[in-house]
Amino acid sequence: MANATIKYYPVGNGDCSLVTLVDGTTMLVDCNIRESASGDTDDTKFDVKQDLLASLKRNTANNPFVDVFVLTHGDQDHCRGFAKNFFQGDPATYSADDREAGRILIDEIWFSPMVEEVSTNPDEDVFEAEAMRRVKLHRDKAANRDEPGNRVVIIGYDGRGSFKDLNHLRQTPGNIVTRFNQKEQTLFSVFLHAPFKEQLYDEEKDKNFASIVFQARFKQRATDTDFACLALFGGDSDHWAWCVILDKTTRHKNDVTHKALDWDLFLAPHHCSWSYFNDRPQADNPTPKAEPLAVLDYARTGARVIASSKEVLDDSSNPPHYEAKLEYIKKVGKANFLNTDTHKKKGNTPQPIVFEVTSQGPVPAKLVESTATVAGTGALGALHKPSGYGAEAI
Repeated sequence: MANATIKYYPVGNGDCSLVTLVDGTTMLVDCNIRESASGDTDDTKFDVKQDLLASLKRNTANNPFVDVFVLTHGDQDHCRGFAKNFFQGDPATYSADDREAGRILIDEIWFSPMVEEVSTNPDEDVFEAEAMRRVKLHRDKAANRDEPGNRVVIIGYDGRGSFKDLNHLRQTPGNIVTRFNQKEQTLFSVFLHAPFKEQLYDEEKDKNFASIVFQARFKQRATDTDFACLALFGGDSDHWAWCVILDKTTRHKNDVTHKALDWDLFLAPHHCSWSYFNDRPQADNPTPKAEPLAVLDYARTGARVIASSKEVLDDSSNPPHYEAKLEYIKKVGKANFLNTDTHKKKGNTPQPIVFEVTSQGPVPAKLVESTATVAGTGALGALHKPSGYGAEAI
């Protein structure tokens, strides 16, 4: 039986992570597919699309699909390439041309109500249209609404009554999700941390502040009382968001009861930006806030921080930000701070950071020779368990 894996793709300042479970179920968290076209010879770009096609399962019609796609928020560097590389529309109309183009079907989409509030790029528009197509099927009680390619999960409640008629499709902070693409998992679950109502209801409609944040939880055996790996994903969530998360989680004792803040792998929010620690610019806000530092203190032995970003240099960039890198290193040590842009390069091409989930925790996977090195070369998704947050979560 193969181990579960977490793959952090090298996509510059952006996020794209693929979780593959023991049974082959896949969860893609964001996408930033930068390849311009087949045959792109830019050897600084790893070919994410080709690697996805090689990594994902095929359905009975031999069409590539991902079980779950989670959009943490709609910024371009989290959904770039969605329109071109993923299929939109009725999955029954998926054609031979779509297969030839390598368009990837999405069985189940996770999104927050923020996608209806603010749109800043064409890929986000396309994602919203696809999500709303699925929402309409469920509102209309269409016969095919729960079929693969039409499934949808709404993350969070915005206090405005958005999607109030679809609460059976909604998950809120404090929920533990164990069902993905209508399949119950015994070795994997997700603890949802955000967005809370106050984040989604915020008048500024800040997509970063309202990012979907969750803890991915892996076991080796269903009877295990501890987790083999805990990985935190937070999109571009800033220090304000983590202040809310820390307060809610500790107040309801979910950090103790569910180990909801523990982590072995921490995807540095906003591509190793200083915004995780305090307001930007860092020169005007040089002291990290206590709350984000406290979250980092939940690191387990051997924990690693992953910066999904360009190379972190001692310059004025933000993100990635050099002073933020130093703060992470204080917590985990230099060897356990990993940067997707500099990881195991083949020539000029960075390779994905991949961990296998073992009984000893997450272990760096051996670098597998790939033909996808240079760009272009080659219904109900959730099961509610008791929430520690109670009514205020919604």
